[in-house]
Amino acid sequence: MKLTKNKLIRLTKTGLNSLGYREIPDSTTGAQGLYIKTADVNLFLTVGLTISRYYDSMFTASYYLSKVTCWGAVWGDIPNNSYERVGSFLTKGERDMLLEERYRKEGVKDAWWDGEDDEAIKAFIKTIEITESRFLSQPGLCYDVMNSVEVNELAGLSKATIHSIETNHEDLSSFKFMPPKPIDNIPIEWFKAAEKTIIEKGAILNINTVKRLAADAYRQFIVVHL
Repeated sequence: MKLTKNKLIRLTKTGLNSLGYREIPDSTTGAQGLYIKTADVNLFLTVGLTISRYYDSMFTASYYLSKVTCWGAVWGDIPNNSYERVGSFLTKGERDMLLEERYRKEGVKDAWWDGEDDEAIKAFIKTIEITESRFLSQPGLCYDVMNSVEVNELAGLSKATIHSIETNHEDLSSFKFMPPKPIDNIPIEWFKAAEKTIIEKGAILNINTVKRLAADAYRQFIVVHL
């Protein structure tokens, strides 16, 4: 049976919650399940799930470390190793214990788990438990993320959007890029604040940038405050 996003979230939620991650409704990043925790005061650690396009029940996951929650956003000077598959941090012995035979072979670096197998789900959660600290301790990773111009530009837009919401100023402006229907239960005020922020900061303005900024700012607010 084909693994669905809702089923995969249901299968992984309890285990990832136990490791401090919070599942956030998401249809903007491309993940088939998005989990977030704070890595420190200024950084978010995100785990995004990916369902295989070739095998009905297989899935994998990738870490993303940033000042924002835009899972998988790597461009400009954003460090490539801020976005890595979780399985790449397993040792040979751990791969033998936690992966199917096809992913234990010499030279195979990829790692996938079977959503129809309860033991595989447990092995996936164990993989996150084992590898999280290894991902975070990559030499220079936190420094490179904190000092990335692109990351700081994204974070600045998100911070300004959250500030606009918190100050709660009534805005009678007309808005061009409001979504035609609700997205991930995000109140419409967040999209208004995002569009206003983008205009004020002179950033690229279109329906996609408004949606991405509103969703990121809202996710950050939820993780930190609620």
